[in-house]
Amino acid sequence: MKTVVGLMVKDFLNIKSYRTTLMFLLILYAITSFANDNIATFIPICVPLIFGMLGISSFSYDSIAKADKYVLTLPITKKDMVRAKYLYVFILTVLGTIVGIVLSIFLQIVKTGGLTNIESIIGASIGALLGMMVLQIFEIPVMYIFGAEKGRIIQMAAIVLLMFIISGISILVMKVFQISLEQFLDILIHYGIAIITAMVALFYIISYKISLNVFIKKEV
Repeated sequence: MKTVVGLMVKDFLNIKSYRTTLMFLLILYAITSFANDNIATFIPICVPLIFGMLGISSFSYDSIAKADKYVLTLPITKKDMVRAKYLYVFILTVLGTIVGIVLSIFLQIVKTGGLTNIESIIGASIGALLGMMVLQIFEIPVMYIFGAEKGRIIQMAAIVLLMFIISGISILVMKVFQISLEQFLDILIHYGIAIITAMVALFYIISYKISLNVFIKKEV
């Protein structure tokens, strides 16, 4: 476990150079949402996405620095490396979600003198977290299979494909169970978070297994 923690610390140290850019973006988003009265939706969605994509960018850092070759000269296994990468990306995305919630609540209090949209803030934040995790389920294996450079191009195509798949599944479910769009949306509102969370957790594990198998067989 110490090796996994050490690898995550390495990735966290790599993003130190982005501190100024990250702070600038947070301030810019805060000013924009404050001025346009969309605090409860804009920040809770954008901040987790920024942090999540920042986590994925660690593959580029490792590629440029040839970090994998160096790390494997140490008493560290490929399994440790994949596990550390998934935990790092997940923790950074959760951290972004927390930052988004705290910043949104702070701005809401400053602007209105109280919390009027806490449910909207929490709902938007959870939605953004789950959405980012869905992207990571596809993005991380792509990075391991094709590398950081080709992976960027392929992941964009994967995102578009994912949107079509989700739409297709939704239409199929409505046809099979003979329910209307309104009924389908009502089910999502009442049970959506629980269902999606369970599915994301399952596919996150599958994604990890795929990445691990690819990386173990891959020559570094």
